[in-house]
Amino acid sequence: MLNIFGGLGKGTVSDGSEIEEVMASAVLRKRGQGFHDFEVGEVIHHHWGRTITEADAIQFCHLTLAYNPLYFNREYAKAHGHPDIVVCPQLVFNMILGLTVEICSEGLGGPFLGVYDLKYLEPVYPGDTLTAVSTTEAKRESESSEGRGVVTWFNEGFNQHGRKVIEYRRSNLAIWKGQMGGEKVAKAAKAAKGDKGNG
Repeated sequence: MLNIFGGLGKGTVSDGSEIEEVMASAVLRKRGQGFHDFEVGEVIHHHWGRTITEADAIQFCHLTLAYNPLYFNREYAKAHGHPDIVVCPQLVFNMILGLTVEICSEGLGGPFLGVYDLKYLEPVYPGDTLTAVSTTEAKRESESSEGRGVVTWFNEGFNQHGRKVIEYRRSNLAIWKGQMGGEKVAKAAKAAKGDKGNG
């Protein structure tokens, strides 16, 4: 047994065999959809939704230095025609994007490529519950790299009244054959391991 605080005695953890047992018995669950699972034109209603709290709104402003007083000064926001502080639009974007990740990103195996045509359509306030809908707009296989492709969705976010508050398009790279970085990276990694073994 190894002591995580140094030395022997109380506070010990295993040498890894217990972790290996847990990992061996773990059941892996496929998350998300792969490139070939998406159909152009399909509409995906993402589960759960998320209620934005006042704490979410205030903490996001301070963590990202979004110091527009509309986002954290209730009296200022009311003086400018709002019923409460306004949730920073970047937080609204992050919430809606986050709600779409499990289905639209986790199974693709490739990086997020970008957002296009982003529009904030209506203010969001603490206590609003947001839901997300994705429509698969396009998908194409790469002509230059086998086992690679790009999927594009039109994402929409709605509040609890069914009013659309945000919309945008986003794309992800999909990888279903080989590994990230491709053949050159794999060869370089293999060569590096061989050099270490010979030195």
